[in-house]
Amino acid sequence: MKKEIISSHIRLARNLKEYPFPKSLNRAQAAEINEKVKTALAPIIQSYTQADMGNIDEITKLSLVENHIISPEAAKKRDCSLFLSADGKSEILVNEEDHIRIQAVLPGDNIEEAFELANRFDDLLDERLNFAFSEKYGYLTACLTNTGTGLRASYMVHLPMLEKTKQIKALQNQVGRFGMVIRGIYGEGSDPLGSLYQISNQITLGKSEEEIIKDLKDIVNQVINEEEELQKKIKDNSGLTDMVYRSLGILKYCKKISSQEAMNHLSNIKLGISSGIIKDREDNIYNIMVDIQPGNICKRAGDIMESEKRDALRAEYLNNKF
Repeated sequence: MKKEIISSHIRLARNLKEYPFPKSLNRAQAAEINEKVKTALAPIIQSYTQADMGNIDEITKLSLVENHIISPEAAKKRDCSLFLSADGKSEILVNEEDHIRIQAVLPGDNIEEAFELANRFDDLLDERLNFAFSEKYGYLTACLTNTGTGLRASYMVHLPMLEKTKQIKALQNQVGRFGMVIRGIYGEGSDPLGSLYQISNQITLGKSEEEIIKDLKDIVNQVINEEEELQKKIKDNSGLTDMVYRSLGILKYCKKISSQEAMNHLSNIKLGISSGIIKDREDNIYNIMVDIQPGNICKRAGDIMESEKRDALRAEYLNNKF
């Protein structure tokens, strides 16, 4: 398994034929859709937790975004509902950009398994709901770029050397020619943190799900190969070794640290592990990256707090980890 692939994501966009898209829904219609989805999920509902965005506190919403369970847009929508599996690997969002978004996230390079998981829920809902579908265009969606299969497949990847050598912009242009896009850590409109990026398909019309996934895998493998080649070239670079161990020392002994600075140092340590500079540590750095985000810190503390206090708690958490 390629170390720089953090996780595999699948999202399927679906809409109900008898309702306007979410932007044009009134609250009564949104409530009806929520109820229809809940009824359709009845055979498995006991293994899912349901939550309405309008009833979730801001700390929990932020934590859900940081854990890639909901999008920043979903967190803002009062009429959006979440059905989350007990193992956290799959979820269904209702009334976000589309009426239904089925999502599956698995660690590492497991994109086919993630698709199979999402597809099972798609089949279950398709049997019980009337999806908006065109024989000519496929599934109809609120955004034209999702029309067709409604599939957005993506990988979360760690690209520290491509970032440090300022090759990301050129890479974005290259993958764009193949119908792919490189975005920040939380997808569209977000910035990278800790050298983490999402690579996903942009085109869903005119291709099968299998073709989209194969094309994505091919592109991501090429990107990762470029990253690994750069890492091999600098493995014995004393400057890189110094940078990695400086980051390790800062995280061991800092008393206050921002999320941005911590992510940069964690990225350096992850690079040190994957390139072989650090040999005595397992690569669980991504889990730490998630845990140090503002919402997750506040959730563990059970309180909304100012950035200065979060920075102190983040430092304490990192001291204990390293």
